[in-house]
Amino acid sequence: MNENQSTKQVAIIGESISHSMSPAMMNAAFREKGLDYHFSIINAAPENFRDVLLKLPEQNYAGLTVTIPYKIEIMQYLDEIDPMARLIGAVNTVKFENGKMMGYNTDGEGFVRGLEEDFGVNVPDNTFFIIGAGGVSRALTTVLASRKPKRIFLESLYFEDARALCDNINHNVYDCCVPLKTDEDFKPFIEQSDVVINASFIGMPPHENETPIDTSLLRKELLVADVIYNPLKSKFLKAADALGCRHLNGQVQLFHQGKIAFKIWTGEEAPSGVMRKAVFG
Repeated sequence: MNENQSTKQVAIIGESISHSMSPAMMNAAFREKGLDYHFSIINAAPENFRDVLLKLPEQNYAGLTVTIPYKIEIMQYLDEIDPMARLIGAVNTVKFENGKMMGYNTDGEGFVRGLEEDFGVNVPDNTFFIIGAGGVSRALTTVLASRKPKRIFLESLYFEDARALCDNINHNVYDCCVPLKTDEDFKPFIEQSDVVINASFIGMPPHENETPIDTSLLRKELLVADVIYNPLKSKFLKAADALGCRHLNGQVQLFHQGKIAFKIWTGEEAPSGVMRKAVFG
């Protein structure tokens, strides 16, 4: 792709994100569709984030993917926020149009579509055990609740965060979420569950030798998911694999949220084949 002044720019903005797989995936998609767009990386230090962001509309930007640590901070600068993103309390996708910045959250929808389309999960028929109550968990738990599951058990090192998230979901989305304390016996809750999801940072460097829960609680019938993809197979997923569990990592979320973002930015359906190849090889 030959960039020129008419090329529409898109980027992922965050802090220390040189490892991102998004540029390869999105640029493959733009080439496949013959669109004059280019996707790049913007590493922005916290003290510079506001200034960098507010200059982008002047530089022919069509959109952004927003990652750690700016998914919440960016909301104060947006002109419009999609209702689901506002409910989640975080934005990871921005569209620039007619001088305005519009925010969306595709994290949760991307992950849930991966469960549905790639693994055949019918959310209303299933009970979910989710570990973590941070930004990623807020997104996927809220979207899961909107699909009306049987139950969501939510465990976090920070019980007050888990309780606040469950209260928000139960009052504003669907009454299905049960917060759990870290020192509880998880066995009866996992025995009731069909899908276990690690939505915490445990498993990523420097915590790659840790698992978010005791893996002896897993059983073969479970679908086990991890939102991280660095490493591609966390210690948690290795344990699930050894038991014969179906399992998935954060590449699934990356792929599906990328497809959603592509349509937000371009108005066209995403080319699934080349995007999937760029992510999964």
